[in-house]
Amino acid sequence: MKFRSMMAAVLAIIFMICGVAMAETAEPVEVVIWHTFTDAQQTALEGFAAAFNESQDQYEVVVQSQAYSGFEDTVYNAVANGVGPSIIFNYASTAADYIEDDLVVDMSQYINEDPEMQEIYNSLPEAIKAETVGFVDGGMYALPAVTTGPIFFYNKTIYDEMGFTPPTTWEELAEQSKAIYEKYGIPGFAADSLTDLMHMLIMQSGNEYIDMENKCVLFDTDSTREWLQWFADNVQAGYFGLRPTGDYWSDDFNAKLVASYSGSCAGVPYIIPDGFEYAVAPLPNTITVSWYPSWNRGPIVFNKDEETNRGAYEFVKFFLQPDNNAQWAIAMNAISPYGTTQENSEIYKEFAADLDPSLAAVQANLDVAGALPTISGSYAVREALEEAATMAAGGMSVEDALAACVETSNAAMQG
Repeated sequence: MKFRSMMAAVLAIIFMICGVAMAETAEPVEVVIWHTFTDAQQTALEGFAAAFNESQDQYEVVVQSQAYSGFEDTVYNAVANGVGPSIIFNYASTAADYIEDDLVVDMSQYINEDPEMQEIYNSLPEAIKAETVGFVDGGMYALPAVTTGPIFFYNKTIYDEMGFTPPTTWEELAEQSKAIYEKYGIPGFAADSLTDLMHMLIMQSGNEYIDMENKCVLFDTDSTREWLQWFADNVQAGYFGLRPTGDYWSDDFNAKLVASYSGSCAGVPYIIPDGFEYAVAPLPNTITVSWYPSWNRGPIVFNKDEETNRGAYEFVKFFLQPDNNAQWAIAMNAISPYGTTQENSEIYKEFAADLDPSLAAVQANLDVAGALPTISGSYAVREALEEAATMAAGGMSVEDALAACVETSNAAMQG
C-alpha cells in the first residue's frame, strides 16, 4: 500500500509537470476579425489587434480585410457554414438575421459578470442602450463603438441672401424650400436617405415602429399618412428633390442644383462647393416628441466555441476602453457614445474640444437619439418605407403607398 501511495504521488507530480509544460506551450486561441475598412481606419484596427495581442498570451486576434462589395453576404454564407470571422463591425440590425440559428453571441452573459465592462456599458445614453437589447429575445448581440448620423447641409450663400437660418421644424423647412424654389428655380431640400427621413417623421409624431411579438409594423396611422402626403406634395411642387443625378445629393449640392439636403456627417469630404459657401446644422428633431436616428456601429461577435467566444469578448472589452475608443472615434471621424470615453479620455477631450461642425450637429441631437426594434426582416421595412415615399411622390395615393409598405414589411418579418 505504501508503494502504491508513493507511485500515485509520483504520477500526480508528473502529470502536474506535464500539464504545466503543455499550458506553457499551448497555442493562443485565434480570434478572427473581418472588415472592409481602409486607410487610417484599417491602420487603427490593426494597431488595436497588435496591442491586444501584446497585452496577453491567451488569445491572438487576426485582422483580415475583405472586399466591400457583397461583404454582408460573404459573412453570412461563411458563418452559416461554421467558418468565417469571430467579429465584424456593423449596425445592430445586421445581428438580427443570425439570432434564430444561434450564430451570434449574447454579450450580456459576459458583461453581467464584469463590473468594469458594466461601467462602460451603463455610460451609454439610454436610447442607445435600448438599441443594444432591441432584439426579439432581449439579448445583447451588438455593441456600438462610434455614433454618426444624418445632418443638414445647406447653401449658406443662398440662405444668407434669403435671410434664412437653418430650420428647426419640418414646416419651416418646407416654407423655406418653397421660397427658394420660387426665387432660384431649384429644390430647397432633398434627403440622401428617404428611410431616415420617414423614420424621423414617423417617430417624432409619436408613433410606435414594430410589434416584436406579433411581427408587424405599428406606423399604419393617420399621422404617417399626413407626413407622407406632406413629403409627396413638396416633391410634386418642386420644393423637394426626389432623386439625385448621381448616387448621393452631394454632387447636386456642389453644382447648386439643390439648396440643402440631409446626409451623413461622414459626407463632408464630398462637399466641394462651386462658388458658394456652405454650412451644416442639426436636423429638426421634434414634432410632438423628440427623436433622432443615430447610427451606432460596432462589434458583433459570432458564435464559435466557448474559448473563442471569450477571446472575442475580451478584445471587445479592450477595444472599448476609453483611450482606445477615443482613438477609434478619431479614425472614424465619429462621436463616441460612451460617457466613460467622453469623461475619462484626455485624447477624446482634446478631439471634442475642436469638434468638426458636422459631428457637432450629431452631438447636438445625441440626447434624443432613438432606437428602433431589431428583428429579422426589419431591413425590409426600411426598404419598404423608402419605396412608399418614392411611390407617393410619383403620384400613387398615400393610402395605397402605405398599404403596400405595411403588407411588404409584415410579410418580410413573418416569413
